[in-house]
Amino acid sequence: MKNNPATLPENEINSGKIWSLLRFNEEFGKDVDWFSERYKRSKNKRVKQENRETALTDCRQKYEEINKINPFAGIALQWMFPMPIFIKENSDEVHSHPNSWGPIIWPVKGDKIDVLKEWKEYEASKQWLTLDTGWFSINEGFKRAFLHQYRQIDSRPLNPITKDRSDAPFPHETDFFNDLDLGALISQGDLNEEGLAKVLRADELKNKYRVFAVPRHLPTKKAVDDAFKTLIKSVKVSFPAKASERFGTNVEWEDFMLLKKIQAEKKNCTKKEVIVIMAEQRSSLYLPSEGRRTYETRIKLNINSV
Repeated sequence: MKNNPATLPENEINSGKIWSLLRFNEEFGKDVDWFSERYKRSKNKRVKQENRETALTDCRQKYEEINKINPFAGIALQWMFPMPIFIKENSDEVHSHPNSWGPIIWPVKGDKIDVLKEWKEYEASKQWLTLDTGWFSINEGFKRAFLHQYRQIDSRPLNPITKDRSDAPFPHETDFFNDLDLGALISQGDLNEEGLAKVLRADELKNKYRVFAVPRHLPTKKAVDDAFKTLIKSVKVSFPAKASERFGTNVEWEDFMLLKKIQAEKKNCTKKEVIVIMAEQRSSLYLPSEGRRTYETRIKLNINSV
């Protein structure tokens, strides 16, 4: 099946699966409808300026709420209802509304991709990202942003394309605590620039890392081995010995995408009814009823696995 995200290249497969799941998520669909109504109001010149500004403020607040819960959904909203933030090469922000939420357009000298030109083409086309846009036909700028977001939770040691981890959290000892004086931060009252940096770094550690304490004064190599054996054991305890394909297998996604295709064609058709249709399409008309039920159960399990 052409639109099956499980057939994507290694570097895109999990991002494609996440976007597909997001497209069909009912709660996100409601958020998109909410956003769409206010976004249109903010762009409508027949609406009073103050009401347009109120709509923009509401959108910005809603975006921040959603982005905090699910950054993938936040990126999608940036490209569905764009309020771009333009940044010069010297990192100065320009031509952005105070309530802008993105995407961030940041041209960098020497980049192979002219992101500003790419953005202007996307803007001129008015072919905004929607919930009907499959991964195989999405805008390249959105794709790069989505792939980068996935790298923040990607445990692979190397990016298959860049062959490094420059776009993802580094798996090494943090220096966060080296110059941390918590008492001094509390006693100074208002945070200065250094204190604010520590707060932001603490949030990054909380969101992207599991932080463990290993005694600094381990006397021998064996002591280090023993300490990290205990650490590794505690980290591994909640994980299965062997995991299936992340976010679903090829076959599971074939059934899931076919379900969505049939539901789109046959309005108000329940999942149970679609599964029966799928079983009839794939099995012999003369298959005994018991065998057909077994076939339907297998399809149902595949769909639920995704």
